[in-house]
Amino acid sequence: MKIKYLKNLFLLLCILFLAGFNYFSFAATNNSKDATVAIDTDNDGLSDNEENLYGTDPKNPDTDGDSYSDGVEVRSGYSPIKAAPEDRVVAVETNNLTTQVTTSRLSLTDTFMDDFQKFVATKDGQEISAEEVKNFTDAEFAAKVTPTDINTLPEVDRTQIKIKSQKYLSLSEADRKEEIRKDAAQYLNQLVYLLISNAPVPILTTADFNTFQKDFSDRLLDSTSAENIIYFSDMGNRLDLFSQQLETLEVPETLIEIHIKFIRITKGALSLRTTTYSNSTSDPMGKIIVLTKANDLIKLFSDLITSDLSNYIKQISTN
Repeated sequence: MKIKYLKNLFLLLCILFLAGFNYFSFAATNNSKDATVAIDTDNDGLSDNEENLYGTDPKNPDTDGDSYSDGVEVRSGYSPIKAAPEDRVVAVETNNLTTQVTTSRLSLTDTFMDDFQKFVATKDGQEISAEEVKNFTDAEFAAKVTPTDINTLPEVDRTQIKIKSQKYLSLSEADRKEEIRKDAAQYLNQLVYLLISNAPVPILTTADFNTFQKDFSDRLLDSTSAENIIYFSDMGNRLDLFSQQLETLEVPETLIEIHIKFIRITKGALSLRTTTYSNSTSDPMGKIIVLTKANDLIKLFSDLITSDLSNYIKQISTN
């Protein structure tokens, strides 16, 4: 398989996988309660969104390990994150009124509205122009969104990477470059294999890939289908598995920096699943932030392939 073909296929699959996760992070929060309830990974009676609210593990039906499922404990008035027998939700007396102890968190949208009301109050009844509203909104958004670049992504422990030496000191310059090209082709073949093997459907031919791409695009158009939410959730899980497999590859030493960037971007995409705002059902500002970060990651993926990898291939292809 030619390196150029590998590069193009690799780029398409990377963008598709990340776009799928991008959609799951954003659109899954934008659907009806009935749709989100359908996703209950560990079958404990709490949806994955509810697990996020209660701080429980969506992949463990009994987070606190006390033999009672998380769903049963919540419905019975017990804490699902504190083991029995001292896990009863406590009622406290406050000003002669009995209230249940709960925790709450203002959403970014709530905070934005509070700040906007304060901003309006400073105008003391004066008319506020559209430009002033835009400037206020831009400033609020900029204060809450940290730009995503390669330096803000999770670090990678270089000592855990299997590095293939490429000294080839006994070879001529031409033969050395040929060996480096072979190493690159083998590495890219392995990456593409992992991507294809983690695809939701078999992709063995160009026709298979085109069918997958069309199905993917069609699903993106339907943001209300519980089936499609589950589909894109599965895409996120597949990306998680791919990330783990990626760390087992033997990497040519001339490709190590590209490989590390690839791992960091993949981990950055996976971290969106646990961001504070990713599962909010009533936080438009939070949704926008998740979507912005996901789009930043897509751009980083694209730049990695079209710039870093493309330049590398040109370099080793020069005789």
